[in-house]
Amino acid sequence: MRAHVWAAALGAALLAGPAWAQGGAQGGSLVKVDAATQARLGISTAPLAAARRTATVSGFARALDPVPLAQLDSDIATAVAALAASQAEANRTRTLNAADQTVSKQAAEAAAAQARSDAAKLQLLRRRVGLEWSPALAQFSDARRSRLVADIAAGRAALVRIDAASGLSQFTGSATIALPSGPVHAAILGPTRVGDPRLQATGLLALVTGPAAVQLGTGAVAAATVSHGPDAGGVVIPRAALLRTGGRTFVFVRRDATGFERRVVPAGATDPDGLFVTGGFKVGEPVVVAGASQLFAAQSGPAKGE
Repeated sequence: MRAHVWAAALGAALLAGPAWAQGGAQGGSLVKVDAATQARLGISTAPLAAARRTATVSGFARALDPVPLAQLDSDIATAVAALAASQAEANRTRTLNAADQTVSKQAAEAAAAQARSDAAKLQLLRRRVGLEWSPALAQFSDARRSRLVADIAAGRAALVRIDAASGLSQFTGSATIALPSGPVHAAILGPTRVGDPRLQATGLLALVTGPAAVQLGTGAVAAATVSHGPDAGGVVIPRAALLRTGGRTFVFVRRDATGFERRVVPAGATDPDGLFVTGGFKVGEPVVVAGASQLFAAQSGPAKGE
């Protein structure tokens, strides 16, 4: 109530004198304040700085249990060895049968059938990597996948699943996971094959490497931010310049020595220094960073009947 009375009193005082004027083609959004009044209100401006940002989506990361992948990797290694042995046996029996029939044709055919069976088993195991984990992980060679499992076992790497309410299956790029020790980078491998039953959406499989991986034990959950798409150019509006009323955010932009334009701020992305926007403002435009609330209070003035 005191703030409201103060604002009305300030507006009335300024509107009563020659130092204040409103008007312009934008329905009263341009206001005029002389230099003496600007000094009394403590008005100062700062130029908008150019910035580039990447679009981001907020979600959460959950560390996955690596044991099923380790078991699958072991089964694949066993199947590779079995296939090598059965193929060698098939080649040997076929050669002996063709040379002098030391081995019967039936035995040679049985050895060939075993080799084909072992090849089918190996193919299924490799396909399970893509069906149960991610098509991206299925593209790993056997040697690369085995190294990954070894790194996870040694605490040098961790596999995480990243989900968001909007779904992330089409996203590529990188992610940042907020751990107690600080943010860590996660490389996105690709979409997961199993949807989250609560979100009813497909997430992303990501890999964290380095010392931070040991903090991501099975089931650990942390906030995550996924970056996607190309960088976008824009400006960062300082936090001190932002005012909000009537459900809209706006700033005052200096037009000349005594003129200030009240301009609505479009939707943007939060930034440590304020708000990043890609339209509606130009690099270098001076915005009011001190005295903006006084300008607004004076511009609004007292309501009729007060």
